[in-house]
Amino acid sequence: MFGLSVITTISLVGLVWFRSFEEDLFVMLNPEQDRQEQFYAEREKRTPTVYANITKAMGDLRASIYDAMGFFNDYYSSEIKVEEEYEGEARKLPLSGER
Repeated sequence: MFGLSVITTISLVGLVWFRSFEEDLFVMLNPEQDRQEQFYAEREKRTPTVYANITKAMGDLRASIYDAMGFFNDYYSSEIKVEEEYEGEARKLPLSGER
């Protein structure tokens, strides 16, 4: 289990590092502004990164678990449940001196 954790962590850090290294390397090799704009435009059109896909999958998994357990029914309900109604009067806090 420890080995799996280490490999997963190193892979995720390596992925982020590689993406930033790729960008830095391209900018250093191509100082022309129009080439850099083309690079960033093409990069936006690419498929999402692995990290973005994993994050989306985790969000979907959490939503399906909440839905299966019935948490969303209570969350989106507009019904207000009053357990106990307070009947009393408001009182001032005891402060030292006149203010």
